[in-house]
Parts: sequence; C-alpha cells; structure tokens
Amino acid sequence: MERGYTTIDENNIVYEWKIDKIDFFLTSKFDFILQSSEFSSGSTFKDTWRIKSVFDSKDNIDFFLCLTSDHHELNTKFSFYVLDSKKERAFMTKFHTCFSKGEERYYCLRKKNLMDNKNRDLPEDTLTVGIDLTVYDVPITTSTKLSLNIPKHSIAHDLTELYNSGIGSDIIINVGDHIFEAHKIMLMARSPVIAAMFSHDMIENKESKISISDITPEIFQKVLEYIYTDKVTGLDESNVELLKAADKYQLRSLKNTCEESLSKILALENAFYLMYLADLCNATHLLELTTNFLVANMKNVIDNPDFKDFEKLHPSLALKLTKKFISKKL
Repeated sequence: MERGYTTIDENNIVYEWKIDKIDFFLTSKFDFILQSSEFSSGSTFKDTWRIKSVFDSKDNIDFFLCLTSDHHELNTKFSFYVLDSKKERAFMTKFHTCFSKGEERYYCLRKKNLMDNKNRDLPEDTLTVGIDLTVYDVPITTSTKLSLNIPKHSIAHDLTELYNSGIGSDIIINVGDHIFEAHKIMLMARSPVIAAMFSHDMIENKESKISISDITPEIFQKVLEYIYTDKVTGLDESNVELLKAADKYQLRSLKNTCEESLSKILALENAFYLMYLADLCNATHLLELTTNFLVANMKNVIDNPDFKDFEKLHPSLALKLTKKFISKKL
C-alpha cells in the first residue's frame, strides 16, 4: 500500500519586553521611539523579529511587530498583549497574516487606559508587552509505502539492561552493609573523581574495590542508576542527598537535575537552607536562584527569626545576601 502525507511544522515563541520607568514615557511631552532586542521563532527560515514602540506626546502608544530578516511571504499568527500584575494577558489582539522583509503589523494602546489602572497594568512602574508568535514552515508532501515497523533498541535501553543484569561487571563497591557490582569503564566515563581513583597507583585500582562510608546504600543505588541510565527514580524524595553525592563525585548532569528538582520547592520556609545547601555543594544555579528569591522577598526576610539564625551560622552567605539587597536598592 502507498500513502501520501502533507505536513506543516509550527514554530512558536513567546517574547516579552519590559519597559522600565514607564511613567516617564507616558507623561512626557516629547515623542519617543524604542526598540526591543531581536528574537526568533527558531523556524527553518531563521527568521528574526523586533518590536518597535512609538510614544507620541498625545494619547497613544503604537507598537509594531517588524520582520528584520530577509524573507518573502512568511505565514504567521501572533497576538500582542500586556502582562498585568497577576501575570495575566490583557489588551490582547490577535492576527493571522503574511510578512515580507521590512513589513510591520500595528497595535495601539491608549495611554489613558494604562494610567487609569496603573497598579494592575503597570506594576512597579513597568510595562510588559508580549508577542505570542507562530511561524509556519513550508508544507511538505511525501509519498511512502508502508513497511514493517520494527522497534530499535537505543543505547540508553541497552545500558539499562546492562545495569540490571550486571553481566561483565568488574568492580565491587561496598556501601555500608551492601555490595554493588558495576563496570569500571562506566564509572570512569561518568565521574572524574572515580576515574582518578583508577588512573593512579591507588588501592582501588589494584583490587578493583571501592568502599564508601558517607552515602547510604539507598542513595548510592540511585547514583548508580543515574550513571547507567541518565535517569533516577524517586528524585524529588532524595534530591538533597543526591545533590551532595553528585557534587562529591562530580556528576554534573545529576547535579543539574537535582538543582532543578529543588528549585520547584523553593519557598520562604526553606530558602535559607537551600541557599546554604547550594553553597555547600557548589550548585551555582540553585545558589543564584535562592539568593534572588530572598532578595525579592527581603521585606519578609529581615524580620524572620530564621534570618538571625542564618547570620550566626553562615555569616558569609548572610553578608552576600545583604550586599545584593543593598545594591538593588541603590
């Protein structure tokens, strides 16, 4: 049997442009023209776009979506909107149109509408204008004969099977009262720390044995699982201990995975601990996130009893936090 298929890919980007000190532009007696940075939908056309705003001295703000790359007839759909204080889209206008190089599409806001609802539409004296843009690729039609659909095993599948079976294992790892069997080449490929053990004249290299005393068997089993499969079960329940293990053995991808998991539970109740943990484990992404979070909530932090304890236990981190807060206020 032979069949034909026509497909068209959609390439979407949501771009938000923040204009600070917006009250100055809204109340000025002069005209201003501002431009955003360039952005792209990531389509095969390698399209690039820019938002231009024109503040006239009268009643309106005009926004234009401008195609800056050299193309003819890009089919698109998009919407202009303003992001309000609740992070909800307001004043949305939708378009479905075709662009050529240099063309612009126009969207108008009335200054009065914004000024009448400043707390809602201009939080912290900032106007956030968004574009939700979809660019359509060229439709593709193919004709193909149906054939056998035989599933192929990926390398990840094969390594999972190797991990589960233990066939060909050549290293013994003692963790507490539990013994794990593994493959030396896998451990060396994934962990620079373990690779160093087997690259020098160390007892681990001579006897092909490792003893680990500062990780529980349950956590180390998850570490091994990640080394072989790039996945870990029960991550959110073990993310703290796994982050410590990932730092110790320089498992960079596991560390990033743990940082992402911990970032999802960040709150005022645990922010001080997570900041300490991030600093302890050299988790730079998590440290930056927790620091910015605490600075953004400094009004609730200063009078928090946990902050006073944090200052006593971790004075260098508390000082870093205070300096960043002061620099933001200046």
